[in-house]
Amino acid sequence: MRTTFCQLFLILTGILLTSFIHGQSGFINVDSIAVNKIKASFGSYQFSDNGENVIHLGTINTELVQYKTNPIFRDMGGGIMTALTGIGFGSSTEVNWKTSGIIKSDDMTADWIVSLFCEGSIEKERERIENDDGSWSVEVIETYLYYWDENAGGIIIENDDTIGFFAIITNPCENEMLKTWAVDIFPQSQVGKNKPKIRWEVFWRPSPGADYGIIGRLRDNDFAMIRNGTDRKVWIYVNNLFTCMFQSDLDYPGMAKKYRILPYLLINKNIPGEDRPDLYRLSIMSRIISSALSRSQD
Repeated sequence: MRTTFCQLFLILTGILLTSFIHGQSGFINVDSIAVNKIKASFGSYQFSDNGENVIHLGTINTELVQYKTNPIFRDMGGGIMTALTGIGFGSSTEVNWKTSGIIKSDDMTADWIVSLFCEGSIEKERERIENDDGSWSVEVIETYLYYWDENAGGIIIENDDTIGFFAIITNPCENEMLKTWAVDIFPQSQVGKNKPKIRWEVFWRPSPGADYGIIGRLRDNDFAMIRNGTDRKVWIYVNNLFTCMFQSDLDYPGMAKKYRILPYLLINKNIPGEDRPDLYRLSIMSRIISSALSRSQD
């Protein structure tokens, strides 16, 4: 059965209160898996590991799932006051957001529906404006805010069953359950100890992605992921053991070649073939999380 929104955060609270035993970071006996981004289909990745496994990432959508308070009277009152006085009024409504993406595979593996949940708000600014015919109306500008650093988490659904759930952590270097691994994944110079030298030339370069970690359960196994947004690599651990590292791609139309990054995967040689498809899908799942956390507002 599907896990409800309220049940999700009760489960995640249990995760955060559970002790997490740390394993060792680093590469030990890994296979290098070629990953080909299929140009003809955006979001499709071909993993070449004892055959070809193509994983497709569907469209990522965000929707409002719950108002924390009833905004109807607040919005109505603000609109009336703006129309009467000509003075702009603003309001903010606390909400919960859901961001979802579908991961499909060309083999017989079932699809995954990955849903992320976070708190947030909708801010509205109203301004009284004069129309071309001399009449007056109220213009409303909405801004959607996402609070990924407050009680955020997600679930993984396969064949209408919840097979995984996880908490999202936006500061893995400071989290007690992740920092043992994060200290190796994030160089000290990257976390702000070394100040960059001032340079006078101005040029464009891709902005860093989001740093984050997740802790959860998948098919009765503990798992964790840590993403370094600067180099766009995600490290995946299952039952406290390093399983794989996925380098995501960076290749937009018109991007200079020196900034392009090709995807690849390093996987622990001890991972049996039947367990590897889940790791491919977790790697692509990181794209959904990265996309969601890359924005704090719309």
